[in-house]
Amino acid sequence: MKNTNLLRFVLPTPVLAGESETRTASTPTKRTRGVADCRGRTRERGFTIVELIVVVTIISMLTPLAVIAYNKVLNDTRLVKANALVSTLATAKTAFVADPSTSQAAIQKFNSAPDANFASIAPYIRVNGVQPASEDDLRKLEGFPLSMSIALGRVDDSGLGGSNADQAPAVAFSGKRQNGDFEN
Repeated sequence: MKNTNLLRFVLPTPVLAGESETRTASTPTKRTRGVADCRGRTRERGFTIVELIVVVTIISMLTPLAVIAYNKVLNDTRLVKANALVSTLATAKTAFVADPSTSQAAIQKFNSAPDANFASIAPYIRVNGVQPASEDDLRKLEGFPLSMSIALGRVDDSGLGGSNADQAPAVAFSGKRQNGDFEN
């Protein structure tokens, strides 16, 4: 047998101004938003100032870590691009020497001042399908700052009676750093 009459316990609720004091236990009380109930709690709550301070503090502590990680990614990317450029330059020098139309005099001229003779190996370089006209043009096409220096190195001319050993190209960054990037 089911008992449908259950004993109900109703906490007394404070009387708000303008309301009558007679309330029945069967009718629900109407609550006004933002007004505290009998335990001093409101139905809608926002963040306290302490919670906001804690969140801002945590974010301010994590921000330098994010900046460090971002700069590491940028530097790693720059290093990979520089290594790719060195590989491209080494391949261009090899193609320059292996080309049957390259004379011994052209190789000796290149070895006398490799950095001044970029035009000798330029026909063997392509960056995004474009042949660079100068080292500055190569830097722009690759997206490097103008303060980056490129050393082409000499080519091996011992088979032609020369005394130069092969020197690998090198890329060096210079300039003051600002905000994780090099100054142009």
